[in-house]
Amino acid sequence: MAITIAAIILAIIGFVFYKKQKKPVSSLSRQEQLIEKNAETLLDILETDHFWGLYIDYKNKHLCCKKALELDKEEIVKKIAPKLPLKGCDRPLCHCYYVGLVQQRHKTRRHNFDRREEIRFEDDNDRRDGDERRSGMWEHHDE
Repeated sequence: MAITIAAIILAIIGFVFYKKQKKPVSSLSRQEQLIEKNAETLLDILETDHFWGLYIDYKNKHLCCKKALELDKEEIVKKIAPKLPLKGCDRPLCHCYYVGLVQQRHKTRRHNFDRREEIRFEDDNDRRDGDERRSGMWEHHDE
């Protein structure tokens, strides 16, 4: 019984060490991984109608380049969004990322156009007919 328990424990320990040694080795550097992730995020933002624009954000101000700090969460239309890392980025790793700006207007704000058409295009009720309200105001203006 003790031998079976010891064998199970050794098998578990061996499995854990085996998994730690077999970490997936990426062919991309950390910077390339960040660039790829940001490109995917930008593509997602561009393809959806949920966002009208974006801004560039960062977790740590001290790890950001001057170019990103100049933008400082400035709202950018998604069609003209710059690629990350920004041109002139002086950091070895770009920690900036995109944040989408959600579209606020989902439907038309004017639901009913009938009222305007009735007032403007009815023959019997034209608001512009009749006496001018200010007609007497300018009678003796030139004197």
